[in-house]
Amino acid sequence: MENTSQNPNSPEPTEEIILRPLQKSDLPALEWDGEYLHFRNVFLDVYKKVEKGTVKAWVAVTQDGRMVGQVFLQLTSDRRELADGWNRAYLYSLRVRQAWQNLGIGTQLIDVVEEDLRKMGYTRVTLNVARNNQGAIRLYTRLGFQIVAEEPGVWSYPDHKGVWRTVSEPSWRMEKKM
Repeated sequence: MENTSQNPNSPEPTEEIILRPLQKSDLPALEWDGEYLHFRNVFLDVYKKVEKGTVKAWVAVTQDGRMVGQVFLQLTSDRRELADGWNRAYLYSLRVRQAWQNLGIGTQLIDVVEEDLRKMGYTRVTLNVARNNQGAIRLYTRLGFQIVAEEPGVWSYPDHKGVWRTVSEPSWRMEKKM
């Protein structure tokens, strides 16, 4: 099937996607042309934790460098049921640009996370997903995750202007034994 879309962000049918670790130079592209500008400080914090070794992060890019997906992995947390630093890690911020969804990129990103976790000796991965995000719930269920708890889904962050914002997104905690 030929792609006749004029949208430069739309995928070409045979376009190869490269999955690789997050680099500092990727930070502006994580904002997705301003759509996630408000998370600029969050992304910077993620990168600082990558440098410290407490978080791992991967991106999905096209051959010409367009950012089309991302996933972050927290290895330790104050909440041991999410990430304990040796057995259980917490997957978060899995995103794939809308035009690139349903092409297997999310599955590939999760596969990279799980492969890395196995190499480090981890046996479980957890995540929280908004209760109303049926597409993501289907993906995670298909990949072997099970709902194990309810989460209030309340968290705060400093936006790009330094103003603290609070998000309330009732969620399910899901877990997978690897």
